Amino acid sequence: PQLARILSSFSFSFFVAMPVTTTYETVTRNGKKIAVITLTNPPVNSLSCGVREGFQKALENVQGDSAVQGVIIQGSNHTFCAGADISEFSSGISGPALPDLIYQMESLSIPVVASIEKFALGGGMEFALGAHYRVCESNAKLGLPEVNLGLLPGAGGTQRLPRISGVQFALQMIVGGIPVSAAAAQKSGLVDKVFPSGTPILDQAIDFLIEKIGTDVSDRRVRDKKVPGPSGKEVFDSARAMAKKMRRGEKAPESIIKTLEAAVKLPFDEGMIEEGNLFMELAIDPQARALQHMFFAERQANKIANVSKSAKAKDIKSLGIVGAGLMGGGIAMCAANAGIKVVLLDISEDAVKKGLAVILKNYQRSQKRGKLTEAKVQKRMSLIQPSTNYEDFSDCDMIIEAVFENMDIKKKIFRQLDQVCKPGAFLCTNTSALDIDEIASATNRPEFVAGTHFFSPANVMKLLENVRGKKTNDETILTIMAF
Repeated sequence: PQLARILSSFSFSFFVAMPVTTTYETVTRNGKKIAVITLTNPPVNSLSCGVREGFQKALENVQGDSAVQGVIIQGSNHTFCAGADISEFSSGISGPALPDLIYQMESLSIPVVASIEKFALGGGMEFALGAHYRVCESNAKLGLPEVNLGLLPGAGGTQRLPRISGVQFALQMIVGGIPVSAAAAQKSGLVDKVFPSGTPILDQAIDFLIEKIGTDVSDRRVRDKKVPGPSGKEVFDSARAMAKKMRRGEKAPESIIKTLEAAVKLPFDEGMIEEGNLFMELAIDPQARALQHMFFAERQANKIANVSKSAKAKDIKSLGIVGAGLMGGGIAMCAANAGIKVVLLDISEDAVKKGLAVILKNYQRSQKRGKLTEAKVQKRMSLIQPSTNYEDFSDCDMIIEAVFENMDIKKKIFRQLDQVCKPGAFLCTNTSALDIDEIASATNRPEFVAGTHFFSPANVMKLLENVRGKKTNDETILTIMAF
């Protein structure tokens, strides 16, 4: 209730869950009665109150039927679970607590297999950690990304994951906040079996479960395990140094490291208390609210009003840039980083050479910091072609003008672009204040003209402001958003 009150003050815009539940059925295979429990809250089977209540009833069914010899946990719609139902953060949290349900599942005396398709993230991953075995398809992603919301896993993830895969893997996965592949998960011991994607995973999961029926699952309860592998002070010191470098100023990484230290030093139940206390501290911190606002704002920004459902974005494979200064060079780096060929144009060879020199210097700085290899620097530089001739834009899929704010100059440039660029090429301006429609009027293709306003330095700042003109068509809008 306390957490519900805290989170009720957050302003989130996400999907609102419809009335949902968890379904329960039994199947018989090779004379073995197996319970199949399905989390049902499409599209991503978030762990809403209805799902948790349904799962609690499903556990009661298992416990009340002595003929059941094993359990499969899966998600509907060929998707396991993406974690908590974010809509409950604003409406209030009620129903069974997820940590309690995971504990009850883990306590079953018959084998429980989590059958993972697509992804198991956040609370969904913590849910799977409570199963005695985990199997997944080869293209599945598994992760605990709560750090990106200024939080830490609050349903046992910080206590169970290191007991399976060791502290170093847990640090990378939880502090890093980036999901891992099925192959990496299997290598770490997090996943017991990987099946080829596109095959009936439920049937294969049942076959896997049948092999485990009749075995003692007491040694598969993660909560009773010791943390394997290196877990000394130097491991955590290294993690703190990396967190300060990669997530400077963020509070959640230090709290996560403390919970993992607790997993090493304390019994499971005491570690869970430490996890809960540190989660609460983060949940009420303004930094968490800010990170969550940014998380949802970024997703909301991708939702475009008044665009035809039949319209499709075009794939941009080549980009022309007018202006090799600080802004144009930064945009060129953005494109080269994404593997897009670039034609970088300026009025003189000296201007272009100067722009390329700045780009190379930026890449070499990243190389010195260990973020890029020499090979990657050379590869990205090779994608950027210098030019002083507008004819070199003839095959480009998109051109971005990035010269100083002067309407007459911009209109002159767009007249030239209109003459040399292929039909269907997108003509974009980096202007921050000038009228897009007036710029578009200099062309015979105003429907393919839009604003793409980067923020300086473009290769560092994540924000891109896309601006539609009165005549900008849906294809152009979708393309610049996808770009």
